Amino acid sequence: MSPLVYLLESQLRFLLRNGNVTSWPVLGQAYAWDNHTVIHGYTQPPSVHPAGQLSEIQFHAVPTVAALQGCELLIPSILEKQKMPQPTLLVFLALDADEAYQLAFLVLDDSLPVRCTVKLIPTESDLYSRSKGLLETDVLAAKTVGIVGLGSGGSPIAVELAKAGIGHFVLIDFDRLELSNVARHVCGTSDLGRFKTFAVRDAIHQRNPHAHVRTLEIDVNLNRDECSSALTDADLIICASDNDRSRFFLNEIALKFRIPAIFGRAITRAAGGDVLRVRPFNGPCYSCLYSQNVRQEGSDDEEISQTSQAKLLLPDYTSEDDIKASVQVGLSSDIVPISNFMTKLALVELSKGLNSGISGLEDDFVSDFYIWANRRDGIYQTWNKLGYHFDKPTILRWYGAKVTRDSQCMVCGN
Repeated sequence: MSPLVYLLESQLRFLLRNGNVTSWPVLGQAYAWDNHTVIHGYTQPPSVHPAGQLSEIQFHAVPTVAALQGCELLIPSILEKQKMPQPTLLVFLALDADEAYQLAFLVLDDSLPVRCTVKLIPTESDLYSRSKGLLETDVLAAKTVGIVGLGSGGSPIAVELAKAGIGHFVLIDFDRLELSNVARHVCGTSDLGRFKTFAVRDAIHQRNPHAHVRTLEIDVNLNRDECSSALTDADLIICASDNDRSRFFLNEIALKFRIPAIFGRAITRAAGGDVLRVRPFNGPCYSCLYSQNVRQEGSDDEEISQTSQAKLLLPDYTSEDDIKASVQVGLSSDIVPISNFMTKLALVELSKGLNSGISGLEDDFVSDFYIWANRRDGIYQTWNKLGYHFDKPTILRWYGAKVTRDSQCMVCGN
């Protein structure tokens, strides 16, 4: 099998239309995997640096499409003239074509050039062609989603929304990726020490290189004006933070700018969790949950997933051993149902009023508050086994709870 070379179609088109005779050859960057059997080439540095082996790549112009067939004869003189380090990838482009006609050859050590199979990474409009009919991907590309909290809950939501075709993101989190996060996060050990905003931004660009991502490495509780300003133009706010202080603040932002918001969280060791959708002044806000005492008794025992969070929640005199002992997290598979449900709610909200394939779910999501149990622990220990029950609460099913807007709510009330 010949080596596979992946090139960005948009970069090749730009090069063909804007390159001039004196600018050739064009030097780019290439990253190789699996003993140079797979190579990704770029005319400009990629927004996300791949983990493959950095290789030499040159883009050369030929006058016509027909001349591409004879470009292999040019390779010896090119190698001798340039004295390029090995291995070398040579890409030949036809200047007189609207389409990006090309051939590529890989030269390894002193061996003969090997012709490669070129595959083009398509333009933005083609990336989500398989979602058309289910989602209005053209509409979603113009939508902006603000996500606060990029841990085990917020990070997969960001990536899934990028896969669905959301084109604009505002990512807010002040934490860095720690070793203890990796088991539940979309980012891995290669991102250790990085701000979660930067790592998740790169994960988004791996799925949608055309997405516009703004990041803020701030604590929203300490930088309210900056956070508020960044979210003003969002079409939807996702609150995946790990404390109620930030949730109440984001609830205020949602109401002030009349932006729909989705709040989600897990309780101790991710035994379960709940999700709230806020449609400003057209249903309950986050404060209404507390004024109506909707949540089960004991459900305020939130999951403490990292040391920094424990230090904020526990008294100042708490010992380091007790702080470490308080960090008890659930499995990634326990977080996934909650983040997936939030993603589904988000897509339905962003597609509201459109004739999309998921518009029927608007009739199903009549509730604004939903409860989930992963196992019969803690406050869920009296729930039934999954079994065959449909008339009693069991684990591993979502339940909508009827919550109305509280007219006496101190935040959204009349």
